[in-house]
Amino acid sequence: MADKAETSILRVVLHLQENIYNTQAPEKDEFKDLKVRGIIRELSAARTCKILDVGCGDGSLLEPFHRHHECYGVDISEAQLKKARAKGIKAFRVNIEAEKLPFPQSFFDLAVCSETIEHLLDVDNLFHEVNRTLKKGGFFILTFPNVNQPVSWLLQVVFDLPPMYSARYKSPHVRDYTLRIVKSALTRFGFAVKNVTGTYVYPFKGGVSQFLARFIPRIAEKIIVVSEKHQETMMLPSRKVVWNVLDLVREGI
Repeated sequence: MADKAETSILRVVLHLQENIYNTQAPEKDEFKDLKVRGIIRELSAARTCKILDVGCGDGSLLEPFHRHHECYGVDISEAQLKKARAKGIKAFRVNIEAEKLPFPQSFFDLAVCSETIEHLLDVDNLFHEVNRTLKKGGFFILTFPNVNQPVSWLLQVVFDLPPMYSARYKSPHVRDYTLRIVKSALTRFGFAVKNVTGTYVYPFKGGVSQFLARFIPRIAEKIIVVSEKHQETMMLPSRKVVWNVLDLVREGI
């Protein structure tokens, strides 16, 4: 009975994702994308790399790199994938919650997943497949909107509203993440966190705000985590459900 219910929920989420991301999506560069590109340039300097973008959308993030590197992307939206292919990205339609990536083991030097995990009901398959297809010593850049930021504290305590970017009514997000949760998930799937930075402290985008986000990323509007694959993840972990956030603390997250 539980498996049927889980399957039904996954179908609903998948339908939601397809309808949202088949619409006209903005192609302008975000502040976060500029920072991610800078990290990619640093990690891929002086060599030709195979780079994967999980949840690539229209391919804009990797577009500047496809002339010097082999750039691949996966996404759920065929409409967005057509745009990505037109930009030189080798793009494939994949439901990353349930399907394997169409690449062999230890294929990529670098993988990126930018603001995708908050749209997924189950991210275990994503982390497992990135680990499987990434070379040992390869880098995984993960970004996500941070629900634990100062404006969220104000929204909850003063206005009785959900945190900024949280999963809520009329929101495409289905999961909420903080830096501590993401670090724990990466560790469980064989990644070692190497660097963490943030975009800025919302709503300020000036130099002081960016400085604070860089050195105290847990208060940033969006967080960028760079990790390195240091061991293989051979199989998916059991689907244990944790209902109480305090259980996460007891588990050592």
